[in-house]
Amino acid sequence: MGPITIRAAAPSDAGEIARLTTQLGYDLTKGDAADRLSRILARDDQQFLVAEVGGGAVGWVHVVFAEYVDAEAFVVIGGLVVDREQRRSGVGRALMNRAEAWAKERGCSMVRLSSSVTRYSAHQFYKDVGYTNIKTQYSFIKPLDAAAAARLRTFIPRVDPDS
Repeated sequence: MGPITIRAAAPSDAGEIARLTTQLGYDLTKGDAADRLSRILARDDQQFLVAEVGGGAVGWVHVVFAEYVDAEAFVVIGGLVVDREQRRSGVGRALMNRAEAWAKERGCSMVRLSSSVTRYSAHQFYKDVGYTNIKTQYSFIKPLDAAAAARLRTFIPRVDPDS
C-alpha cells in the first residue's frame, strides 16, 4: 500500500463515495451522492474528507459541527467508511485524525459518533483510536409524508458485523 492522502471531497468524488457507502449497507446512487455532496460542500459547518491511496478513493469521513443547549459545542462523525480491501491499514485512523484536527480548528474539544450495535469491528476500531462508549440508545425516525414513508428503509443499513 502506498501513502495515504486525506483531502477535501470534490463533486467528482460522488461515484466513489456512493461505491464506498454501499459497503456500509446503504444504497446510494452516484446521482444522489452528487446532489447531497454539493449541498454539504457548500457549508462551512461540515467537512467531507476523502482518503486516497495510489490515486484512488479508499475511504471517507463526514464531520459536522454541532451545538446543543445541553452540551458544549462538539463535532459529530456523520459517517466513516474504509474500503473493505483497505481496512486495518491505517486509512480509518488517518481519516479520524484529520476529522479530530478539524474539530480542534473549530474550538471543539469533543468528537461524538454513533455506530449500529451489530458493527462489532467498527466498535473495536473506535476503542482502539481512543473513543469511549458512553451510552446505548434507540434511534427513532418519523416520516412526515407518504413519500418519506416510502423511503424510510433507506435509513436502515444492511449491516455486516465486520463493517
